[in-house]
Amino acid sequence: MKSPQIDLNTIKEVLKKLSFLKNNLALLVPILIVIFAALLFIPTTLLSARLKATMQAQSVKSAADIDRLIKEVAAAGQAQAMEGYLNAYKQDPCDMATLMRQTTMRELLTYHIFPDTNETSPLLFDPVRREYMAGVEAMIRRMGAGSPPSDGDIDAALEKSRTRSVYGGRTTSGAAGGGPAGYGAGTGRNFRLLTETDRKIVGKLCEDRARGLRIYASPAELDGYSFWSDWKFEDKKKSIRQSWYWQMAYWILEDITDTIVKMNEGGTCVLDSPVKRITAVSMTQSKQATRMIGGRRRMRKTTTDQFPSYAINLKTAMAAPPCTGRYCNEDTDSMHFEIYVLVSADKVMPFIQELCSAKTHKFRGWYGDKPEQTFKHNQITVLESSIIPIDLEDPEHGSYRYGNEAVVGLDLICEYLFIKAGYEEVKPELVKNDILGVSDEEATN
Repeated sequence: MKSPQIDLNTIKEVLKKLSFLKNNLALLVPILIVIFAALLFIPTTLLSARLKATMQAQSVKSAADIDRLIKEVAAAGQAQAMEGYLNAYKQDPCDMATLMRQTTMRELLTYHIFPDTNETSPLLFDPVRREYMAGVEAMIRRMGAGSPPSDGDIDAALEKSRTRSVYGGRTTSGAAGGGPAGYGAGTGRNFRLLTETDRKIVGKLCEDRARGLRIYASPAELDGYSFWSDWKFEDKKKSIRQSWYWQMAYWILEDITDTIVKMNEGGTCVLDSPVKRITAVSMTQSKQATRMIGGRRRMRKTTTDQFPSYAINLKTAMAAPPCTGRYCNEDTDSMHFEIYVLVSADKVMPFIQELCSAKTHKFRGWYGDKPEQTFKHNQITVLESSIIPIDLEDPEHGSYRYGNEAVVGLDLICEYLFIKAGYEEVKPELVKNDILGVSDEEATN
C-alpha cells in the first residue's frame, strides 16, 4: 500500500499564510478567542434553553406553589385572630353591662324589708333607724371629725381668766335676743367683743381642739341623722318609702366620706388638712332653701315629713334643669344631693375630681346570704358648683381654726345615678309607682 503523497504546493501555501501570523503575532490571541467562542456558542445555546425549561418546570413553579400556600396559611391564621378579636368585642358589652349593674349592687342597712314584706310590725323598721345612725357615727369617726369648743367650754376657760371685762362676763341682757353677751344671734360667740387677753385664751383653746381633729363635722351635718333621731312610726307605706330613699342617701354619704378620707389622708389635723369642715350635706332640701341667708348659710332641720326622693321631673330636681338632662328613665334612677364644705382654696378641683372618682363597695347578695364580693362604682356627676369667699372674722367661724391657708366655701349640687338592672329585684313596688307617677289609690285599684 502506498503512503499518501503530500502536495508540496499545498504545504507551501499554508506556510505562506502562517508566515503572515508570524509577522502579526498581536492578532493571534483575538483570532483564537473568536474561534473558541464560535466553537462554544452552539452547545451553550442549546444547554441554556434546556436549563431554562428545567428551571421553569421545577424551581419557578415550586416557588409559586410555596408562595400560594404561605398566603393561604396566613389567611387562615388571620381568620383565627379575627375570630378571637370578634369574640372579645362581643364580650365587651356583656362585661360593661355587668359592671354597670354591679355599681348599684350594694349592702343594705337591713335585709328584712325589701322588696316587699308581709310583716306589719313597727319594729320591722327600727333596724333601719339604728343602723343609719350608727353608720353615720362610724363615718364621723373614720373621718377623724369633731366639733370646735362649745360655748360651755369657752365659758369655762374664760372663768379661769384673772382678767374679766364687761364683755367677757356673763349677763342675761347684754346681747340681742336675751343671750349671753359676746354672742351673735345664735351663731356663736363674737370674739371681737372680748378683751385681748380673753381672745388669746379662747384662741389657744380653739387651736388645741383643731390639732386634735382631722375635719370639723358632726352627725347633724350629715342628712338623715336628725331625721332618724326623731323618727316615729306612722304607717307601713310611708315607712317603706322612708327606708328605701334613706338607704340611697346612705350610699351617697359613704361616697362623701370616702372622698374626705382620701383628701385628708396626708394631713395630721384640721390645720393642714385640705378639707377643713363639712357645713352641710343635704338630700332633702332644694338649692334655694340652703342658700346664704342674712350673710350666713342656714339649713332647715329635716323632719319626718321630709325624706329624699328621685329626680323624676323638674319639680323634684335640685338643679333645675340638670345640665345632664337626666331624670329617672327606663335604665337609670337619678337622685340629687347638695354638699357644702370648706376647703383650701387650691384644693377645690382636686376635691371635685376625688368626689367623682371610682370607689369600691362590698356586696353579699340582696338578702345578705352570699359570699362577700368587692365591686366598683362611679356614680356622681357635679351639676352646679359655687365657690364662696369666707370671712374668718365672722362669728360663724369664731371658734374654728383652719390653719394658714386660704379657705373657701365650696357648694356643689350633684347627681347620683343608680342602674335599675342592679337593684330592680328588691325595689319596693311603692317606689316603682312613685317613679311612674302612679298613686297608691291607683295602684290599689
